[in-house]
Amino acid sequence: METYLIPVEEICSYHHVEINFIHSLEDFGLIRTTVKKQSVFLPVDELSKLEQYLRLANDLQINLEGIHAVSHLLNQLQNMQQEITVLQNELNYYKQLNQ
Repeated sequence: METYLIPVEEICSYHHVEINFIHSLEDFGLIRTTVKKQSVFLPVDELSKLEQYLRLANDLQINLEGIHAVSHLLNQLQNMQQEITVLQNELNYYKQLNQ
């Protein structure tokens, strides 16, 4: 399966953001980029995360450390929601067995 890549320069131009911000997000482990032929690209599946981090930085004035913390908390929340769904499904299964 081929991964579609977007040039980081185009993303920076479109969102009016410095390329250093994207490099900083990558340094924090929040996004991943790919280098091909001396150009930096962002995989399409990372675009929604990048746009979320841009909103946190621009709209809420959250710095990189704060974005990292918020990202960690959101990941924990998502994991807990998935676990709750699994537990609810198990509970429903056992309820149906007892009927």
